[in-house]
Amino acid sequence: MLHPALAPAPAKTDAARQLLAGPRGALPVPLRMLLISVDGQRGEEDLLAIARSLGLDAQALATLRREGLVTPGVETMRAPVLEPAPDTATELRRLMRAKMFALDLAGRMLAGRDAELRASARAVDSEARFLEWLGDAAARIEAVASVERALLFRERVAEAAV
Repeated sequence: MLHPALAPAPAKTDAARQLLAGPRGALPVPLRMLLISVDGQRGEEDLLAIARSLGLDAQALATLRREGLVTPGVETMRAPVLEPAPDTATELRRLMRAKMFALDLAGRMLAGRDAELRASARAVDSEARFLEWLGDAAARIEAVASVERALLFRERVAEAAV
């Protein structure tokens, strides 16, 4: 077995790209967000941390592999896969709506203790950064309120992100 630092990073398969280009309801929202995060650059540990921040268990990545959506990256050089450019304006609007909804909801759940979270939200300019920020927000809500409250936060934001 390769040392984790030397192991190739998981990558999306052609089937994953087709699934992501299709209707959003094909996968549960947290699993879809994890699949979007698989980029051939992030290692297994990083992806597992993202999975946990989305409320998924350690088997989520294995599930994506089993369904043929994720495969280990290859160590040899290969030509980049050209994907059709997503409608970036639509995706950006969706991300900003989800971000604003999450900020508002976090502010209500943290009852005025959200200044640091609001400041860190300014750096959210991609889905990957949004997922990281979302994990931080949920952790803060859990620390102030409860695990159930943090899960409710994640669920509501996931519904709004669709």
